[in-house]
Amino acid sequence: MTALLACAACAGQTKVVPSAPVPTSAAASPVAASPPPSSARPDQQQLDTAADAVSHLGGSYQDVFTGLMVDVPDGCVIVYRKPGGGGFDTALAHLGLGVRVDLRDAPRSISELAATRNRVAALIGHTSDYSIVMVGDGSEVSFTRGVVEVGVSGNLDSAQADLRGRFGDRVTVSAAQPLAG
Repeated sequence: MTALLACAACAGQTKVVPSAPVPTSAAASPVAASPPPSSARPDQQQLDTAADAVSHLGGSYQDVFTGLMVDVPDGCVIVYRKPGGGGFDTALAHLGLGVRVDLRDAPRSISELAATRNRVAALIGHTSDYSIVMVGDGSEVSFTRGVVEVGVSGNLDSAQADLRGRFGDRVTVSAAQPLAG
């Protein structure tokens, strides 16, 4: 069982074959109602409902909200946001979620991460020495460090120098395998 689940609606990720972007779906597919497995938390639905409510609220505070994770083992929703911003914490407290919420500071908001992600994605197919094969901003690393994660194939040193030169500390660059296709 996965301990932490990223909020797909709050985050973006694009995977590509060397020249063409193939965005992953951010929408959850419908699931038939069935009894929860015995290892599921009895409050799992309450956690999921709380996460949905926080995600919806975050849509109104895109310059403050960064993202969220559901910590299943600890039974709480971890909310990443820029501190002191525009009434988000107060609005969150008024939701009355009925689950523990762990607020964590983040260096950048979801709108800042999305802007960087979009600028990096625009480079797909337009680089030499390396190919961008993955661009994402929906992980705990993205939230806590305020970075867009970029996976590349080809010359990693060249990619790191080029992308860090363009985006500074807003990206982290690592080797990745192109999608088989």
